Amino acid sequence: MIFYRTSRLLPKPINQFILISLLVCWLVVFGYSVNAITTGYLTEQGELFQKVLAAAKLTPEDLKLERSDMALWGADKYRSKILDLFFDNPWKISSYTRTISQDFLAAKSDLAFLAASAHRRIDAEGVNPRLNTDLLTKYQQQVKKLGDDALAVSLSQLTGKPADSFKNQQYQALPSQFRSEVAQFLLAIPDMLYYRELGLLRPLTKLQLNADKTYTDLISYVMQTVNQDTPQAKEETPEQILLIESLLDNVDVKFMNTGAILAISATQQLQNQLSQLNLSSLLIDDYIIDTPQGQIIINGKDDRIYPPNDYLLIIDIAGNDTYSSGAANRNIHHGVSVIIDLAGNDQYSSLQGTVPSFGAGIFGYGVLMDMQGNDTYEAEYISQGVGIFGTGILYDAQGQDSYRGIGNLQGSGSFGTGLLIDNQGSDRYSLYRYGQGYGFTKGVGLLLDSEGDDHYIGMEDKYPNGGPFGAEKHVHFAQGAAYGRRADYSDGHSWAGGIGMLIDGTGNDRYECDVYCQGTAYWYSLGLLVDKTGDDYHRSGVYSLGGSPHFAIGIFQDDSGSDRYKVRVSQSLGQGRDWSIGWFEDSAGNDQYLGHHGILGSADVNGIGVFWDKKGDDTYLSFGEPAYGQSSVEGVSGLRELMLTLGLFVDGGGKDNYFLVPEKYNQSKLEEVEIDPQNLLTNPVAGNNRIWCRPSIPRNVKRAYGCGIDAQ
Repeated sequence: MIFYRTSRLLPKPINQFILISLLVCWLVVFGYSVNAITTGYLTEQGELFQKVLAAAKLTPEDLKLERSDMALWGADKYRSKILDLFFDNPWKISSYTRTISQDFLAAKSDLAFLAASAHRRIDAEGVNPRLNTDLLTKYQQQVKKLGDDALAVSLSQLTGKPADSFKNQQYQALPSQFRSEVAQFLLAIPDMLYYRELGLLRPLTKLQLNADKTYTDLISYVMQTVNQDTPQAKEETPEQILLIESLLDNVDVKFMNTGAILAISATQQLQNQLSQLNLSSLLIDDYIIDTPQGQIIINGKDDRIYPPNDYLLIIDIAGNDTYSSGAANRNIHHGVSVIIDLAGNDQYSSLQGTVPSFGAGIFGYGVLMDMQGNDTYEAEYISQGVGIFGTGILYDAQGQDSYRGIGNLQGSGSFGTGLLIDNQGSDRYSLYRYGQGYGFTKGVGLLLDSEGDDHYIGMEDKYPNGGPFGAEKHVHFAQGAAYGRRADYSDGHSWAGGIGMLIDGTGNDRYECDVYCQGTAYWYSLGLLVDKTGDDYHRSGVYSLGGSPHFAIGIFQDDSGSDRYKVRVSQSLGQGRDWSIGWFEDSAGNDQYLGHHGILGSADVNGIGVFWDKKGDDTYLSFGEPAYGQSSVEGVSGLRELMLTLGLFVDGGGKDNYFLVPEKYNQSKLEEVEIDPQNLLTNPVAGNNRIWCRPSIPRNVKRAYGCGIDAQ
């Protein structure tokens, strides 16, 4: 009543201000928030998390990493926004990861959308191809206006030669519709290069950098840690660090990625149109045109060999072909390179060290589309879907394919975007380091395999470099992994890492690796592995399967199937260390888990580790602590003891078995050991239909918690 009487005496704008202020106060007082930290973001079993947290005298609101506390340590330059999203509210990890992976799989053949979505993960989006559906209209209209002269005119624009000089017998032998489709692609080339000039070349000029030297220096930097015999990076110079920071701060990635989306859209449009044409009678000799941007080759005959060269565009109609290069920017002067191979069992083999190949966008755009056949892809480095200040895509539509290399390949992004998309077939992926969905600073790498019984391998036949993990260990950073530059022990120029994603749709798959793999990340980065269906086998080592250290987030999510997990050592299966989140989630199936310690929902030094198996009759085999929802602390007392450390274990259903593995197996390679559960003792820590909490180890710290729940 008082407010009503007073309001009649006040101007209307002031009344509105008072009402809005009261509403805001009411929302604050009663705790309303559209971004509440609540288990409501979980699609199921949220009540189990509430119960296990209550056992520790915690609430869902306590499950977060305080960024204001993390900021006391700093060192997060170039951090991606998605990290903040999950640090602030880890309850979003499950549903957001599932939605992101479903969106990628649903768009498995829409390359422009996949690339734009990847760009968005590192806050580097250019044009959105689903909002701007007129990207190619301009070139379609030009072709319509030019009619039968369109291809000749487009070649004239690229070469500076008269259009009539191209109208020879070979030109006329190309079907009219075929010429029109190729012309539309070529007419878009100048605009692709213009966006590249705006985003890259002009900043290089502004910085007074030699373009050729910058290109080679960046490749050398990305390469220098791949094949070392120790885990330590080859010593970086201050000049290298300053060069890269100047590029990261000045290259306009939004212009660069707008050019990338245009290149990808034009490439896929050309492939779609060519696939609809009847080209069985197109048996011409090679149609070859040299341009300043590389060679154009159209091949209508059978088997062909493509030697090392700078190619602008290869269209291969049929045949079992051999490629030594292509779909890559082999130097700074060739900004676009595309291969479209419509049929055949092809071999893509580039064994020339650091020379990029086969879907490598290095300071530019490289796109490879192979539409049919059982293909083999081999390269030592920088290939098979890799981006370094550019965007590279390898798309294989079908077939039983093999991918092999050493490092920086198979969906790898360092300061750029690398995508490897394989839609059908049981495929084999093998590498040593930095790939199969890997992201370094301001980079994103995606390996998306939709169908088939696939095999993912982190090779261990060379380059042991485990360092603190053991002389015979292998550090991979593969299979959904990300990495940042940690410099608090060197020069202080730390860089946040990127985003690495491996997403597998269907099939009974096999994943093998050692250290840092299968949903892991290091230093302000995010790595995730999502497997949608199938009875899968996972063998891994330290920091894997949703295990991460040092200000990072590692996510593992398996939606169905009876799976086997064998962890050689520790810090895996939902383990977070040092301001990191490790999230492991298996939704269904009768699963088996085998590992040492620091597993199954464990955390240390201000990390959060979550293990969540929703359904099934599961078997757990482990050695000792910490495990099954437990935390550990290190070092002397200090600020960190005032900040949260939390390990959670949740088994949501099924008749489960918990066993202790005998100490005699402690030094064994567990994946090589067949352990009969019938002869094992029951682990007293966990059990069916129970809730338990345990103090942190080796000493109890007030803000370090560990609890578990088994809801039979």
